[in-house]
Amino acid sequence: MALKIIQTDAGYTHVALSGRMDIDGVKAVELEFTSVVCSKPQSAIVDITEVSFIASLGMRMLLSAAKNLRAKNFKVVLYNPQPVVQEALETAGFSTVMPIVSDFAKALEEIGA
Repeated sequence: MALKIIQTDAGYTHVALSGRMDIDGVKAVELEFTSVVCSKPQSAIVDITEVSFIASLGMRMLLSAAKNLRAKNFKVVLYNPQPVVQEALETAGFSTVMPIVSDFAKALEEIGA
C-alpha cells in the first residue's frame, strides 16, 4: 500500500492511496495518512482509484479520519473507488458517513472548494 500526497495547501488536503487496504497495507500507511489528513483544519479528498481491496481495518482508518475532521466541522470525501471497493463501502454504510463520488468536480463541491 502506498500513500501519495497530492496537495495540502489549497484549502483542502488531497491524497491518493494505492494497493490493498488489508492489515499489511493499513500498517504501512496509517500513521502518515492520519498525520497528513487530520493535522490541518481543512477537509480532505482521498483518491482511492488504485485501491484494489478494502478490509475492515482500511474502513476503520478512513472512518477514524472522517470522525476526526467532522469534530472540527470538516469532512472526508472518498474519490473514485473501484466497483468492488465501492460495493464494500456501501455495504458497510459509508455513504451515510462520508460522500463517495466518482467525479472530481463533485468531490470539490462536497468539500466546498
